Amino acid sequence: MRIVGTFHPSSSVTHSLKCRLTPDPTAEHLVIAKTDKLEVYSLQPDGLKHECTTDMWGQIVGMHAIPVQDESHSNLLVMTNHPDAKVVLMTYGVENDVPALQPGGSHSLVDRAARQAEFVTDFQVDPTGQIAVVSCYAGKLKVIKLEDGELGQAFDVSLPEINLLSFTFLYTAEEDRFTLALLHLNHRRQIQLLCRDVLLQDLELSAAHSNLLITTVLSERTFPSLEPPPMLVAVPPHSTGSADDDEDEMGPAHRGGVLVLGGRKVMFYEHATQDQQDTRKEKQRRLSKRMSSGVQAEVAKAKEKEKERESRKIKARATVKWPWSAVTAWCPVDAQCRRVLLGDAYGRLAMLAFDDDKAALTLIPIGETSPATTLTYLSSQVLYLGSHFGDSQLLRIHPAPIANASRETLPIPKGVSTVPASALASGPSKGKGRVDDADDVPVRDGRVVNTKGTFLEVLQTHDNIAPIMDAILADVDGSGQQPQVITCSGARNTGSLRVIRTEADFQEQARLDGLSGITDIWPIRPRFEEPVHTHLVVSTLRETLLLAFSGKETLTHIEPSVAGFTTRVPTYALGNIPRRQFSVIGGRTISSYVDSSLIVQITPEGVQLVEFDPTLGTFSVTGTGWFPKKLPDANFAGKDVVAGAMSPSQFVVGLSGGRLVLLNLGALDALQVVKSRDFMDEICAISCAPFDPRKNYATSIAVSFWGSNKVAILSLDSPESYLNTVCEVTLPMLPRSILLHNFGTATRSKDADFHPHLLVGLADGSVVTYAMRDGELHDRKVSSLGNAPANLSVCSVDDKTVVVASAARANVLYWDRQRVRPSPVGVKYMVKAATLNTAAFPSCLAIATSSALLIGNIRGVDKMQIRTIPLGMDNPRKMAYHPTQQVFGVACTRANPGRIGEDDAITGSFKLLDAHSFSQLHHFQCKPDEEPSSVLALPGDGSGSSPAFCLGTVVIRPEEREPSRGRLVLFSLTSVDGSRLLSVLASHETSGCVYALAQISDGVIAAAINSSVVIFKIRNTSPGETSPLALDKAAEWNHNYFVTNLVWDGKYLLVGDAISSVSALRVVDDATRIETVARDYGPLWPIAIESTGNGVIGANTDCNLFSFTLQNGPERTTLEKDGVYHLGDVVNKLVRGALSSADVADDQAVKASHVFFTSTGRIGAILEIKDGMALQMTALQHNMAKSLVGPGGVNHTKRRAPASPRGHTDAEAAYGFLDGDFLETFLSHPRPEQLMEGDIEAERITLPLATVKDVLAQMQSLH
Repeated sequence: MRIVGTFHPSSSVTHSLKCRLTPDPTAEHLVIAKTDKLEVYSLQPDGLKHECTTDMWGQIVGMHAIPVQDESHSNLLVMTNHPDAKVVLMTYGVENDVPALQPGGSHSLVDRAARQAEFVTDFQVDPTGQIAVVSCYAGKLKVIKLEDGELGQAFDVSLPEINLLSFTFLYTAEEDRFTLALLHLNHRRQIQLLCRDVLLQDLELSAAHSNLLITTVLSERTFPSLEPPPMLVAVPPHSTGSADDDEDEMGPAHRGGVLVLGGRKVMFYEHATQDQQDTRKEKQRRLSKRMSSGVQAEVAKAKEKEKERESRKIKARATVKWPWSAVTAWCPVDAQCRRVLLGDAYGRLAMLAFDDDKAALTLIPIGETSPATTLTYLSSQVLYLGSHFGDSQLLRIHPAPIANASRETLPIPKGVSTVPASALASGPSKGKGRVDDADDVPVRDGRVVNTKGTFLEVLQTHDNIAPIMDAILADVDGSGQQPQVITCSGARNTGSLRVIRTEADFQEQARLDGLSGITDIWPIRPRFEEPVHTHLVVSTLRETLLLAFSGKETLTHIEPSVAGFTTRVPTYALGNIPRRQFSVIGGRTISSYVDSSLIVQITPEGVQLVEFDPTLGTFSVTGTGWFPKKLPDANFAGKDVVAGAMSPSQFVVGLSGGRLVLLNLGALDALQVVKSRDFMDEICAISCAPFDPRKNYATSIAVSFWGSNKVAILSLDSPESYLNTVCEVTLPMLPRSILLHNFGTATRSKDADFHPHLLVGLADGSVVTYAMRDGELHDRKVSSLGNAPANLSVCSVDDKTVVVASAARANVLYWDRQRVRPSPVGVKYMVKAATLNTAAFPSCLAIATSSALLIGNIRGVDKMQIRTIPLGMDNPRKMAYHPTQQVFGVACTRANPGRIGEDDAITGSFKLLDAHSFSQLHHFQCKPDEEPSSVLALPGDGSGSSPAFCLGTVVIRPEEREPSRGRLVLFSLTSVDGSRLLSVLASHETSGCVYALAQISDGVIAAAINSSVVIFKIRNTSPGETSPLALDKAAEWNHNYFVTNLVWDGKYLLVGDAISSVSALRVVDDATRIETVARDYGPLWPIAIESTGNGVIGANTDCNLFSFTLQNGPERTTLEKDGVYHLGDVVNKLVRGALSSADVADDQAVKASHVFFTSTGRIGAILEIKDGMALQMTALQHNMAKSLVGPGGVNHTKRRAPASPRGHTDAEAAYGFLDGDFLETFLSHPRPEQLMEGDIEAERITLPLATVKDVLAQMQSLH
């Protein structure tokens, strides 16, 4: 059984809008749709503030604000895509200061008998907010009445325009008239613009075309492409207020109309005049009369006349040339649509404006952005841009250029006439039929302004890693800990590599080099209750140093002669303490602690008291201290201090010979022995940190021992039980560092947020954690931080008290989701960390490494760090990592965008990048008609005659339906003048596209070429041949349609056919023959596959995950399908491995197996769960699915059932996979016990609640 969880949610933005979701007239909101989630932000003076996020349980394809009539706010109407198409009303509210979107009414759009719409799946709301029209299936629309912001009656209407491209409501002067402008592809493959009225009384569309717009056919030269389909923008009427101007046909006034976007021109078609509408109505009446006559000749003439009218091309009221690629997003700047922002597929942003003095359009370039999928103008020249192919951005549009004033704002191709920006400042002129003075172009054609400089300022950037075309998990730093996720992301003008890790970010502010052998550090304050540190004590292997903070740039070393501390030996423990004072009350001696300038230092010689003099700024020894070799007691004779720890009122020292001594502060600052105890083994480390940081004393001591590797917990609850053993544990390695720490905020054992733990750092770099409950140690978990001894430090990070575990690598351990969670920190060989708060470095950390002292901040312990390596127009498509050479090989394509209808010139390249800096080392350019299609990293040295990478390519010829040529290229790395370069070792022509590559063994490669799997052997060439190596064809297997996936699992070659299904092959006879082991013959349409060790897991075009197991029967081996699950996202890549180095518990029920990457930027983990626990989790999911439903009443069981092009089937439910994200909501459910009970006895979960939560917490830790 497998569990599917999300590591990084979908980041692709598809829709956005600005609205008011509350009655407060001053509050405005931005709503963003990210694939299957809605995010609500409030507009604040300092930017966007996130308010809430809601999962819609379906892919969002449409979103509009629905006005609530009696109040000044709106609700949201959201449409989700097939296979469970719905429209759902969402209302915004704040309860207990927690904002949330709550589902209201909904309408299902599912119709299994209808054919899904090919071009447009969306809905539109009329300008008055009274009705909405949904396009979901070909040949039909669904009309939904809206009543005061709520959903009303819904009914279906037939639509004669089968191939609908775009539609919108027009602005009409009549109150109850609802007119749809429709753009469709007719039976002649002509793009036709028409409109129809929605007749609410008759529950249908008007049979005849509406007369509000005159039906016209759009020129194929203007709209040569339907990818993407053109868009319609309704424009309200505009009046100048002057009767003369409004009657001027060439004036700026118009009756309203529609803009048609997406062609080589932007076209504005105006509403017909009343006379034109009346005339057309009369002609329609006469035509209908002739059609209904019984005379065949009259009917034929009428049909011919109707065809003639429908094929007419009507001139637009105004047009302007569009110089760039297809328009993908638009938004109005004002309510009258006088200015409209347009974004194209390659991130060119321009403003379309209606002229104020003439009936013409002006196009003004603004700047380059991410490729826009949605635009929303907020206010004060601030624009939100959402993108699928690049980062989403918050932009400010400036009235004047802010950079690059001498360069063109956007490149304008030849053939598009322009006017200078100064032409915009010229005064208005009158007169019919006038021409533009700048270029003698008729006014109707509009003008394109040639602006200089960029007008855009990026205020905020929101990371988007979609679409992920390929990805790898790479342990680049060799840590063996959390692998880096590197993705091939972005497209068009924003291609990039993304490096993703969940780790804390260390921001260095100061650094002191030259300190070696540091073992510990302690910032100290002038007084115990002072918040500011003034000095830093550093202990090395040989001595102790005292440093004073003298400003932001200076750290002064205090000479040993005046330091006051013992500096000739190392220090084990040190810290500020309060002074203990005694008083007699009622005959009883009572002690209390008051603020003081005392400091305790524990060294190999003993325990010493030091006091700070604030007047002189110096330290001096006070009291007699406690030095075992100087004591008259013979029991301490010859004993050295070997370990030490302290709390503000307790000082614990370990002496040679296994003696543990507990001391405290007595009268007159004298140190006194409270109790001692002898142990069999030598003491290694001690911890006596209080579980309650507000208290001056600890209630437990942890002690570790040499030889036995034991850790004992000793009691400090009462004098009678002092140093009694509470529990102990034996570890496999020396417990070098130990720590008692409470990860919760509560301080009493009966409180829910009391989480005491024992943490042990072992000599081999492992960290072991135990939860302490009822005097026993539970939940043992182990993680590795490399091969250096592990240390433990308590620090404050992001206003949270955390534990920093450090060895060769470092982790911040913090409490989250009911467990201790690790967050890696990018500081190598950290020895110790301590909270530091000085005047120059407030709220910082002091960190000691093996060679330096660092001061800085750790930020974002629970945040995902995304590093972007921009590649611009080079779009990464495939990549591989060579661990020996520490380089990435990245296959890229580059498109030179042209105007709409012009072919984009595409070139291919192969880049060599350094694995650490990601700087480009070399670049291999493919042939002009060649594109890279696959990359394989080969094991070995990768230099000289040892190949490092194999690149598969395809030769693209437009006239070919199937590629007939490709190439295999072997590269090695050579060093020239200190630079590493790619060297071609071999090149081999293939008879098709090399879709995939896999290495079978040393020198043997499998290639998927069109419908075949071909085995190639690498051999050394003979002297005189042109290349050092050659690729020889050794075997071929041709039993498929399009082999697009190859995976070698060490035994079988797994094959994914893009049209059929999966197969398992065996390579035999020294790689000279391929034989079929097992095949699945179902129509699966896989996109990505990966090995499970004994089968295959994959994803298909219907957004399903599937899995097969290889079953060895007596006669033959078969592929048995053992899992299917609807993910709702297109998976482009599956990789074996884990996303995190979560602590491994001895009784771990869940383990990571695979990682998947989707086109919307989602990264997920697939986990494997033990069979016994899988049954319990399946039952829990079943119980939860009956109680928890999604917006619009979506049932979880049906949602995850496998889908096909016709939708979900009732005959098959999901099996073999569980929804981890859904199961984990159990942890935050207010009444989890009810979910465990079920409706009947057979549904009851028999596991203890704590066990269920622990398993779910294990799942969370793995993604």
